[in-house]
Amino acid sequence: MDRTDPKDGIASKPEFDLQGRLGNFLISDILQMISLSGKTGTLTLIQGWNTRTISFENGRITYVAAGARLPGMFDLLIRIGRVQRHQVEAFRARRPGKTEEEMLAELVQRRILDREDLERCHELLLETAVYTLFLWRNCQFTFKAGEVVKEGGVAVTVDGNHLIIEGTRRVDEWIQISPVVPSVFMIFRQRPHLIERTVPEHLLPVYECVDGQRDVATIAKLTGLTQFDTARALYDLVQGRFVEAIPPNKAKLCELFNLAVESIYLKLILFDYSRDALQFENELNRFAIENRLKVRMASGKIIRSDLDTPISPTELVDLYKLFIGIQNNKFSKTYEPHVHQGLMEGLYLNADPEFKAMMRMYEFIEIEGLLLLDMFDRRRAKRPTDGTDTLPQRAESHTA
Repeated sequence: MDRTDPKDGIASKPEFDLQGRLGNFLISDILQMISLSGKTGTLTLIQGWNTRTISFENGRITYVAAGARLPGMFDLLIRIGRVQRHQVEAFRARRPGKTEEEMLAELVQRRILDREDLERCHELLLETAVYTLFLWRNCQFTFKAGEVVKEGGVAVTVDGNHLIIEGTRRVDEWIQISPVVPSVFMIFRQRPHLIERTVPEHLLPVYECVDGQRDVATIAKLTGLTQFDTARALYDLVQGRFVEAIPPNKAKLCELFNLAVESIYLKLILFDYSRDALQFENELNRFAIENRLKVRMASGKIIRSDLDTPISPTELVDLYKLFIGIQNNKFSKTYEPHVHQGLMEGLYLNADPEFKAMMRMYEFIEIEGLLLLDMFDRRRAKRPTDGTDTLPQRAESHTA
């Protein structure tokens, strides 16, 4: 780990004030050091193609961004079923210039949402943005003092000590859970009960969502739990012999990824972005080499797949989802909405139901936080014409 020596002078000053690779150090050590020193600056963590930037202000974590887009509070409220996509868009359209924080405060004041809804979403956000970092090993890190980056991410309001304590606790528990639930893309099915047994009440919401098709991440969305809590519940259900794991279908997964990347390449050509299509192909091949994948593309066609790779299906899902997420995030910043939404739209519309479900489950079709399925449903949905807000009111608000 290297530090800047003020005696070295401006000419020899390195680009970063702190840099190195995590080995014997843990991420919690780095976070705690910056926090206790009261520094302002940006910490960047890089593990393969996955990145996080964490902004500190006077030692407090205030902002987190990632290579793939992080969900906002409204995205998470949609995920837990409190609002629908078209309702949020109508509400936003009538409040131009208002920040997300101001709109959320209005919804709480009007008793459309309550504080518990926001706390639940904050917990989901912290899991996606911060807690997963504690599982990273041997990643590179840099810290640049005085530079605060707040772009393409989410604000953090939770105390840093809480983040460190909770992140460390989850790592300890994940060591126990991971042999049974090695990935959030693992799929489970209910076991036949030869002897009548009762599923513990606190595990019922998760158990009822287990159908042999949904993975951990999808069950977490349906139940509104964090992925960590969902994985822990599934671990308990496996230990109680109520459910069992089944790996993703490797052949179907490889076929879906191949179709997806070929579709993106073709659409870039059709939108007259030939140079970007070639760059996309080069990035895919470089990503594959660096992550020990066998898949290769040439002239927009997959010439070799990962079907016979020793990498497990759950690991493939992690890698495929990472690559698609990074590309989608880049496309959303580079192209007009009709272009980056159209890159995968044709494939989705013409896919069979099984592939559509897989695209939703692995978020291959999520671009700028907008699931194309929501967009298609919204086109068919009946819109209100009286100009009033349509966000659902809580039952108790009518008695106020």
